[in-house]
This record gives sequence, C-alpha cells and structure tokens, in this order.
Amino acid sequence: MNKDCFANKNNRCKILNSIQCAKTTCSFFKTQEEQEESLSKANAHIASLDKVIQKSIADTYYNGKMPWLKGDK
Repeated sequence: MNKDCFANKNNRCKILNSIQCAKTTCSFFKTQEEQEESLSKANAHIASLDKVIQKSIADTYYNGKMPWLKGDK
C-alpha cells in the first residue's frame, strides 16, 4: 500500500475491505491534500442544494447533522 495514501492506516486500507491494492496501484489512491480538496468540493456542492435535500442527506448519512455547514459538525 502506498504510504502517501489518505486511507493508509498501519499499511492497511481503512476504506476498502480488501488489501488487494497493496501490491498494485490502487485506483482509489489520493493524498491527504487531495482527499481534503475532494471533501471540500463535495461539501460545497451539498451546501448549494435545496434545504429539503440537505436535510434528507443529513438524516440518511450524518445522523441529522450537516457538517458541510460551518458550525454543525
């Protein structure tokens, strides 16, 4: 596993159930900086959606919280 991958934890992938990518290039590889940028873009997109849709996303995936809004982590 690539040691620069954001998902590397003790040489195991914390995202995938398999460590198959340990010997080859993983198609999910991202650096920590790339992951943070990706998350920032996703949060900006969710924040731009209608409040009803945001509420549905929050209820489904974030236990009712809206971490894409500042102050609601």
